[in-house]
Amino acid sequence: MDWGFMAFAVASTLSLATGGLLLLVGYIGTVPAAFSFGLKTGLPVLLLPVIGPVWFALSRGADFRRQAIQLIVGVALVAVATGLILGLGPHFAEKLVAEAVEAAKNR
Repeated sequence: MDWGFMAFAVASTLSLATGGLLLLVGYIGTVPAAFSFGLKTGLPVLLLPVIGPVWFALSRGADFRRQAIQLIVGVALVAVATGLILGLGPHFAEKLVAEAVEAAKNR
């Protein structure tokens, strides 16, 4: 293993975990609050996975600014992790397979 792979693994894992946590915390802050404003507001928040809670948090102004930031940053971090995994993952997979094939030939 090289340092590039370690950096890739740490960056993708931490961004995915942090983004998922921020999304979860943002959902916990917005979904129950949306239902307190009635079913007409709560159902779109519940049924539209990311857009609903962000819409609700942004439409309520300063009261839900923290949840809006959590949701937006969470989506951005999950997108970064997805880009890293889909962009660099095949490169490292090919490299590791080539090393394994070379090691098998040398036995």
